[in-house]
Formats: sequence, C-alpha cells, structure tokens
Amino acid sequence: MSIFSLSGTNIRVLVALIGFFSVFFAPWWVPLICMIVLSLRYPAWEVPFIGLLMDFLWLPGGGFEIPVFLIAGIVLVWICAPLRSQFLRP
Repeated sequence: MSIFSLSGTNIRVLVALIGFFSVFFAPWWVPLICMIVLSLRYPAWEVPFIGLLMDFLWLPGGGFEIPVFLIAGIVLVWICAPLRSQFLRP
C-alpha cells in the first residue's frame, strides 16, 4: 500500500483540516464547501465546530449577531443524515 493512497478516514481528516485551516486563511466559501462535503459523506461532528470557529472569528462586534455558520453546520448535519444513510450505504 502506497503512502499516497487515501482511505475514507484519511480523506475525512484531510477535508476537516482544510476546513479548519481555511477558516483562518481562505475566503468564507471554502469552509462552507468543506462543511457540505463532510456532512454529505460522513456523520461529521467536525462541521458544527468549523461553523462555531468561523462565527467566533468573523462575526461583527456590535449589535445583533446571528451565528450563521454554526446554524448552517447544525442544519447540514441534521438534514444530510437521512440522505447519507439512504443513498451512501456501503
């Protein structure tokens, strides 16, 4: 087995790391894409944490703020669970 062959777990870790690092160094749509990919393919507990980190770093300071990425992460994991269990069975 080669070091460059990726198993399902390695891909999950790679996408999660891309999501976490993209919160700091990439535009807002890169963590969103990572959140969608993770929630569609895996039962991803990482998705709400990426959303929470995104909201902690990028919410404005004054007035009424809504944690959009955290809510989107929870909704994605909740909505994609039945889809994943029905269509992506191994």
